[in-house]
Amino acid sequence: MKKFIQKIKFYVYYRFLRINFISITKTSYIASTAKLNKVLISGNVEINDKAILQAGVTMNCSSGIQVGRYTVINGPNTDFYSDIHSINIGSFCSIARNVSFQEFSHYSDRITTHLILKHVFKQQKKDTFSKGPIQVGNDVWIGAHSVILSGVKIGNGAIIGSNSVVNKDVPPYAIVAGSPAKIIKYRFDDDVIRLLEDMKWWDWDIEKILKNEQLFDKKLSKGLLNTVVN
Repeated sequence: MKKFIQKIKFYVYYRFLRINFISITKTSYIASTAKLNKVLISGNVEINDKAILQAGVTMNCSSGIQVGRYTVINGPNTDFYSDIHSINIGSFCSIARNVSFQEFSHYSDRITTHLILKHVFKQQKKDTFSKGPIQVGNDVWIGAHSVILSGVKIGNGAIIGSNSVVNKDVPPYAIVAGSPAKIIKYRFDDDVIRLLEDMKWWDWDIEKILKNEQLFDKKLSKGLLNTVVN
């Protein structure tokens, strides 16, 4: 019922007032507190509370996409394409401009890489394949001009450097860069990473986050993590 009421509010706000919006399909769920500015959404898409999608974001997702709360996705030219498996983005993520999420790929072991079954034979058979869903954890920062490929899991707190091609899993709190992306270093030591993974601050309600402002405006240390206010 809550999602139904939020969906009605969303359609009243964007459909009737026509504020900075291009297109959305009826199969999508957009939280009433999310902010969308000149985006194109097609398919089964779920955008959660306080998420922000800036101008020039495209989501073409026949197999589904989910965006967590407070995640910010910047345009222009940031696009999400899924055809076989889903794309899942966690909460409090930061995704820069010109980032591509490509969940499927062309076959290279057939006589042609062209989507010939679709365009010539007019068949519904798949001309594409996928290595699996794309899963992006919470508090992930993806730099501009990066490409995230199918089957990849990016751990919580990871940083993807600009112009990276991510074709394999990225551990939590790792900083990776390059084509293909390789680990440069980790943001914190093993003990702090374990504490953060157990803490799961991205799941806190907003009231608890506001009570713990000291965690978010200082250089992180193990001692600072011990100051959490419940």
